[in-house]
Amino acid sequence: METTNVNQTISTAPVQTQSTNQEGDDMISLREIFDIFYYNWKWFVLSALICLALSRLYLATKSNVYQRQAVMLVKDEGNSYNRRAAMSTDALMALNGVLSGSSVKNEVYILRSHLLMKEVAKKLHLDVLYTLDGVLRDVSLYDVKPFEVQFFDENEDSVKIAALDVSVLNDNEVHISRIQDEEETYDFDKVVRFGQRVKTPVGILTFIPNPKYVEDFVGKKIVVTHIDIESAANIVGKRISTGEMDKESTLVRITCTDTNIQRADDILNALLDAYKQSIIADKNQMAQSTADFIDGRLELIKQELSDVEGQLASFKQGSNIVDVTQNAQAYLNQSTQARQRTIQLQAQRATVNYLVDHIRSHSEGNSLIPSLSGVTDAGIQAQINKYNEMMLQRNRLVENSGENAMTIKEMDANLRDMRQAILLSLKGFSSSVDLQVRQAQREEDELKSTIASVPQKEKKVIDITRQQVIKETLYTYLLNKREETALQLAISEANIRIIEYPFGSSVPISPRSKIIMLAALLFGCALPFVIIYAISLLNMGVRGRGDIEKYTTIPVIGEIPHVAENFDRSQIIVSEKSNDTLSEAFRLLRFNLNFVKKDARIIMFTSTVPSEGKTFISRNFAQTLALAGKSVILLDTDIRKRTQTALYNAQRREGLTSYLTGSEDNLSNLIIKGDEKYKVDLLPAGVRPPNPAELLMSDRLDQLIEELKKMYDYIIVDNVPAQVVADAGIVNRIADLTIYIVREGTIDRRYLPELERLHKENKFNNLTILINDTRLDKKSYGYGYSYGYRYGYTYGYGYGYGVGRRKNKK
Repeated sequence: METTNVNQTISTAPVQTQSTNQEGDDMISLREIFDIFYYNWKWFVLSALICLALSRLYLATKSNVYQRQAVMLVKDEGNSYNRRAAMSTDALMALNGVLSGSSVKNEVYILRSHLLMKEVAKKLHLDVLYTLDGVLRDVSLYDVKPFEVQFFDENEDSVKIAALDVSVLNDNEVHISRIQDEEETYDFDKVVRFGQRVKTPVGILTFIPNPKYVEDFVGKKIVVTHIDIESAANIVGKRISTGEMDKESTLVRITCTDTNIQRADDILNALLDAYKQSIIADKNQMAQSTADFIDGRLELIKQELSDVEGQLASFKQGSNIVDVTQNAQAYLNQSTQARQRTIQLQAQRATVNYLVDHIRSHSEGNSLIPSLSGVTDAGIQAQINKYNEMMLQRNRLVENSGENAMTIKEMDANLRDMRQAILLSLKGFSSSVDLQVRQAQREEDELKSTIASVPQKEKKVIDITRQQVIKETLYTYLLNKREETALQLAISEANIRIIEYPFGSSVPISPRSKIIMLAALLFGCALPFVIIYAISLLNMGVRGRGDIEKYTTIPVIGEIPHVAENFDRSQIIVSEKSNDTLSEAFRLLRFNLNFVKKDARIIMFTSTVPSEGKTFISRNFAQTLALAGKSVILLDTDIRKRTQTALYNAQRREGLTSYLTGSEDNLSNLIIKGDEKYKVDLLPAGVRPPNPAELLMSDRLDQLIEELKKMYDYIIVDNVPAQVVADAGIVNRIADLTIYIVREGTIDRRYLPELERLHKENKFNNLTILINDTRLDKKSYGYGYSYGYRYGYTYGYGYGYGVGRRKNKK
């Protein structure tokens, strides 16, 4: 037996028979779960504390990650009429298979473009990383750092990646102890002053101090890592995510995750600024294209106007013409009105023809279509604006994706279709203008016929003057458009509005310390339970009263607690003055006897296999009955091993076998009387016979019992194990009560259904079970149902020292 504490639990509940479903599963009950936690609480507490400590250690090795957000609004440009026209154009293009796309979705992608990430990395110098060397984890430095490192003579296309170990010595100096690039590590040991240029294997460096924080980092090592701008842009891009707030609005949410809150805010601000600048640059590009076109046309018109004015001056000087005659004034006024209309229509036709020529001559390029007000058709203007917007988007995406990207090819196809649609619209509009010009010219010809009497020189003057007016009108129109374009170039405003500047919680989103610690606590509590439960499942031995009552309907008469390994099992521990837990267990066994069979006088002890404690229990139980004033004899029917007889150190050879063989009829000569300490008489086994089973089957055994019943109140029969030899079943015919010893953890609990079968077939008289060696201080699954003694007390009555036990500490 193993050593255990004195604080055992002895069953004081009345013996009861419970129905059992032998075919039921091994589902664990709430009471058994409670027992596992209750009797092993120290292991649960220790496991929980260890897991919590490990979780704290894990959290200490992880950097906190924070999330910051910004929200911007993508504004719709143009008036409501233009928007409606654009919507109609989009619908018409969709019917013709031309996809225009969603501007908000495009902006969501552009915000994550590699080009913008590079601009952010350059602006914030994120190609130089600073890391504080820590014990459990390294800390990334950004705004709070002792210095900044400047790299000179860099070739951006071939930046040398390097890492430096730098220690701050004092307010003026740092120490470079190691330099590493992509190829090798250099033993570089040099002290450098702040502001001093130092030549290293990875280039020329300068350390710029940050006086506010230098003293805080004295004696600490900082790893400075220099990477190329492309890698820095990739790192920034992984921290950025964008998305629409909802499908019904043009709000865009930009999120940045970083271990440094200030760096996340700066990245968002730099990204918004770079995005605004890119939009302004796109707008200026379109306006500049229009301005260049207008300047070219102005130079041409200016030259033509100068030629016409010179021609008029020469003609008047040669013809001596000063003024128009009063007689033709009325006709001239009408002719002027008709001619004015013709001039306007011809100006529109010239503008349309120019646009047609421009589109045809630039059909394979990526240039924009000038937006001129000479085209009065709103639908054509909306198509041109839509084309220019898509061309700008296409040019921006080419910088990130390349000419061969599927998206670019789709956009090129859409642009070609849009150019064809615009050409068709311009041709239709040109035809309409031509019709109107012809109509105006017919009206003008009628007026010319009316003034046929006007001198030919006067007609020449009018013709030249007419050409002059046309050129002046076109020149004035282009001057106005140039001023409008210049004003557009001067206004640097993007079509976005910042709704929310970078904001967010100071609570990190990762690692989630509360969840991790809660998971560690739950795991720490679950781990011992799983281990104990697994051990219990692997342990096929009887685990306690719970298994007995689960697999059988045999009454449990009591439980005997576990005692120390060095305990002398031949010792009689029950005495009048003994009040330890083990002694009380035998007294409770005597008490429970009344609930099973009160009038039982012949009590037989047996077990499944040897070494289950039936000899020890039968001796002490007999002593318990004797101390109650009863006359008791202990009958050793184990005539094969004679264990009980050997424990008495009986020198005589006569005993039970002598009576059964008929060699001795006088019981007084066979019985060994008890003494003052041990008040139980003994009938020893006697000489080992060659035929034990046949001898026990004789009628002499029944006669012996009848004689002993006249002499004693109780006859305690110490029998052989029931499953070893047949003697137990033979002797059981004389027993009033059979106490079957089941030692906890000794026999396989799969044997219990077989024991239940023996009980139902009445193989043993009034069969009951006594559980031996219960380990109630190590309760686990299957031990179940225990009451009574704990901590050396029973219902308020204290007890002293037990056998093989230490005194309780209060």
